[in-house]
Amino acid sequence: QPFAVDDKGVVRNTVPLSANESRRHVISVVAKDCGGRESSPVLVTISVLPRCITSWTDVSTSMTYIPGTGPQPVFPQAKFQLCSTNVCKPTKLETSLTLHTDHVGVGCDRDTYTLDSQRKMCGASLAA
Repeated sequence: QPFAVDDKGVVRNTVPLSANESRRHVISVVAKDCGGRESSPVLVTISVLPRCITSWTDVSTSMTYIPGTGPQPVFPQAKFQLCSTNVCKPTKLETSLTLHTDHVGVGCDRDTYTLDSQRKMCGASLAA
């Protein structure tokens, strides 16, 4: 077995474990008191969970927007992959998005325009 039990009773793996190789290990543990007397064996089940990696897929790194064409989805195919285990169930997802422009001197100077002017320049509707 790829496990060891220290003198305080803590079970540790001695080699890296893989859920692909084995999802469950069962070991027999016997406790000894200071006089050397042994307890009855106890079976301990160790569950190996698959490695959890969250990631975004199908997120484009650029897009083209033509003023006056109306709303355009930024990431229409984007998906967020969560771990499939029941170890932790997310209740909230929060993310941020930063947009950059290739037009030197046009992107950041829009902070000085009024909201109505920005809408007109970008072809946005009044409801935007």
